Order: sequence, then C-alpha cells, then structure tokens
Amino acid sequence: MKLGNLIIAGIVTGSIYATFAVCVAVWYRVSNILNLAVGDFAMVGALSVDNLYRVRGLPLWAAIVTTLLVVAVFAWLYDIIVLRLAVDGRGRAEGIVLTFFFTFALSFFIDGVAKMAFGSDVHAAPALWNGASIAVADLHVARAGILVLLCAVLIGGLFWVYIRFTLGGKALEASGENALGARIVGIDTRRYRRWIFVGTAVIAAVFGIVESPITGYTYLSGATISLTGFLAAAYGGFRKPGRALLAGLFIGVLEALLGGYVSAEYGTTVMYAILAALVLAWPRGLGFESAVSG
Repeated sequence: MKLGNLIIAGIVTGSIYATFAVCVAVWYRVSNILNLAVGDFAMVGALSVDNLYRVRGLPLWAAIVTTLLVVAVFAWLYDIIVLRLAVDGRGRAEGIVLTFFFTFALSFFIDGVAKMAFGSDVHAAPALWNGASIAVADLHVARAGILVLLCAVLIGGLFWVYIRFTLGGKALEASGENALGARIVGIDTRRYRRWIFVGTAVIAAVFGIVESPITGYTYLSGATISLTGFLAAAYGGFRKPGRALLAGLFIGVLEALLGGYVSAEYGTTVMYAILAALVLAWPRGLGFESAVSG
C-alpha cells in the first residue's frame, strides 16, 4: 500500500513541522517576536548528543541531559543578554528589526558554531527505540517515527491545556496582546517571554534527538526546519498554535505525496508552489492577512 505508507511518512514528518510551528506560534503569542532559530536548537540537540555519545564516550542518558541543560542555559542567557536589551532596553528595537533580526542572527550564529564543532557531515543521535520498523499488514512505520508522533501529541496537548485552561496561559496571551496593559495589572511579561523561549528551545532539542535517526542532520538542517515551521505558523496568523499544528501536518503529508507520486527531486519545489498559490487564492481564510497586519 504505497499510498498508506506515504501518508504515514507524511504524518511523521508533519508532526515534526507541526511541533516547530507550535513553538513559533506560542512564543510569538507572548513576545511578538518570530523565533527563526527554533530549528537550529533541534540541530544542536541531535549533533551534540551524537558527539557526546559516540566521540566523547558519555552514556546516552548523560549526553542527552548535558545537551538539554546546555541548550536551556544558552537560551536563557540569550534572552537575558540580547532580547532583554532589544525588547526592554532604552534603545528598544521596533518593527521588523525586532520581529525578525535577533533570532535570524541567532540562527546564523548557531549554524556557524555547529559547523566548527561538528563539521559538515551528516550526524544523528542514537535511536532511543531500536529495532525493525513496525508493520501492520502492508503499512510500515519506523520506531523513531512512533516516538516523534507521541512527543508531538504530548507537547501539543500540554500547550493546548496550558493556554486554554490555566491562569498562566491567560497571562501569556495578555503579554502578547498588550504588554504594557499586562504589566500594569501585575503580569511579568519578561518572565513569560523568557521561559517560553527557553522551553521551546529545549522542546526543539528533544525533537532533534528523537527525530534525527530517521533523517540525519547537518549543521544546515536547522534552517530548513525553521523555514517550514515558520510557514506552518504563518497559516495560523502566528498567534493560533492549533491552526499552526494542523498546517504542519498538512505540509508534511503534502510533501510526502508529492515526493511519492510527482517527483522525489522536485516534490519540495512543487509543494512550495502549491502553498504559495493557496495563500494568493485565500489569504484571509488561511490566516495570512492577520499574520501581516498583526
């Protein structure tokens, strides 16, 4: 069943895109800044665990814990040193400089450091669930793919519950809608921005560790993931994680079907052409009007 296997592969890939899209959308919702480096944290997670485990000889659990701690500390320091000055300092950046530049520059910085540290070869973290693919009838799914799906469902569900049903989630929404008003009523918008940034960086690193056995990563892989997550988040107007999640799943399935039935070489090009056509035909319904207008 070629179609069934392509759909399964697309759902696995789409769940990766969906998770990164949700990370972009949630942080934009609290900070009004687009995190264009979210995919690079995934790349760092995969390549660092591979290096610490295979080259440095650390136990796998120690390599994972060390990597996640380093990612969390780095994200926290970047917010404290760079984003705090950009958002809250006297010379506060405005407009597109604030929205794009600081995480775009961070993406280039991480890519450069990763190239120096890990080289340009393809790497992957060790598989967390070894064994042959699981087969049901003629359908096959890799064990790493099942872990990716489970992580996507868990993280997406936790974000949804947090935003919809907790006071912290309401405060998060208020921080993005009106930061000054939120501060007046006692909401620490800086804290929410910081911890969501750190949390999404760690989530991205976890996904890089879990997913890399399927595809392998180079130091440039993060940019591609960030681009697709950014695009999926844009379909939700950057403020609707639920719609961003669905868009990520759709993009993953579309990519798999085009690669299987149209062209493995040009499938991605055709996919972006279709997505662009959809935006031109129906911008309001797909959320792009709100993405542009805020």
